[in-house]
Amino acid sequence: MDIGTSYGLALSSGINAYLPLLSFAIAVRWLHLYTVQPPFEYVTSDWFMIVLAILALADLFADKIPGVDHVWDVIHTVLRPLAGALVAAVSQHQVSGAGLVVPVVLGAGLAGLAHVTKASVRVTSTATSVGFLNPIISVLEDIGMLIGTALSLFAPIVMVIVIVLFVLFFLLTVPRLLKRWRNRRMKRAVAGS
Repeated sequence: MDIGTSYGLALSSGINAYLPLLSFAIAVRWLHLYTVQPPFEYVTSDWFMIVLAILALADLFADKIPGVDHVWDVIHTVLRPLAGALVAAVSQHQVSGAGLVVPVVLGAGLAGLAHVTKASVRVTSTATSVGFLNPIISVLEDIGMLIGTALSLFAPIVMVIVIVLFVLFFLLTVPRLLKRWRNRRMKRAVAGS
């Protein structure tokens, strides 16, 4: 399996925990683009794909409602990295415990980075626009996640480049956003005293 597929889907799971895995399951079951090893065959079962579809739709809608989006992000602080680890593991040909360690750790890490980036942008948006821009940002995130998922499945080499650029973006941008948000919070706290 191409690393662009496994880790690209994991990265996209940091935005929507369910749609990348559902897309992979569809690519396996109906498009026959990939195969799944026996321990992970359940991802292409009817019941699992139905649950993923329901959760993916819930994620898409909950993320558009100001206030609910923050609660949803808090709940998914654990779920998105787990989903990234799962999709990275499922999309590998390795089925042994030792062979899955790297994909699970990297998948969880990439999904976690994407989630932290998303949550940081949302907190900054809420602080600067009182949440009015959050639904627009959510739509842009969804578009990015869909493009990332499609690239992961159909152009994994391109997705490797996207992953590298994203990690660089994260390392350069997110700490500054968090610092700016903390400074605004401190100014408000001082002004309120």
